Amino acid sequence: MKTTGKLLAALVFIVSAGLQPSRAAADLQWIDLSVEGGDSVRAAFGAVEGGRGPAVIFNHGTGVRHFGHQGSARKGDMDVTDYVKSLNALGYTAIAPVRSHLKDSAFYERGGTVGSTTDWIAVVENGMHVAKAARSFLAANDNVDPARIAIMGFSEGGNVTLWSAVRQQGYRAVVLLAPATLQSAKKYALKQAATQGNLSSFDAPVFLGVGQNDHASIRKVVRRRLVPNLEKTRKVVIHRLDYPGGHDWFYKPRDALLNDVGAFLADHLR
Repeated sequence: MKTTGKLLAALVFIVSAGLQPSRAAADLQWIDLSVEGGDSVRAAFGAVEGGRGPAVIFNHGTGVRHFGHQGSARKGDMDVTDYVKSLNALGYTAIAPVRSHLKDSAFYERGGTVGSTTDWIAVVENGMHVAKAARSFLAANDNVDPARIAIMGFSEGGNVTLWSAVRQQGYRAVVLLAPATLQSAKKYALKQAATQGNLSSFDAPVFLGVGQNDHASIRKVVRRRLVPNLEKTRKVVIHRLDYPGGHDWFYKPRDALLNDVGAFLADHLR
């Protein structure tokens, strides 16, 4: 029997919800996160109420940081609230901080990067600080079990996610969606995060998704370094490198992706 994407998504939701009976998603809200160094960022937050359950931090890409939440959504690019709502529907409290650090100094334009190495290093370091603040917020929330927090990110946010897992151990699961190579960040480039030494620093299972037509630079680092070293250092690694699209395919939380990510999280956020 062939199972449709919508039916699969429903099945994943049932499995996830079955692990967390009588939990329901509250309305999405915008909150202010206090970040190390005195900064504050806005974050889209959706709680699944009904006792302490699992939660997910979602880290967006460069487009949202450069254009802002509304600017990115108006362009038809990523709207982080879509991911928060989709994760809520799967049974997970979720938060998506909207970073803006150096938004006018370090960004992508016409297929290349604008900004110095110092700028891009600061972008990744700020991203890690923001992720840490989001994790602290979740851990203090009455609807969240601090021992069951996952971190997830796309593009620049995928890079930030991987470095956060390396530097801030204790995440229950890690989800990487087309992680950007960020060569301009030098010591924080994807190929540096993907060394055996860095990947050995955390024990969380990893899900990795990349589009079949994604940027050649991403696919090269993923195939030659990230996947081989993950397989050498992880007990659980799931990777799918043939999602039917390019980098922008991940702008939306599509059924095919939610089926896979939902099943992965259901297995590892119990």
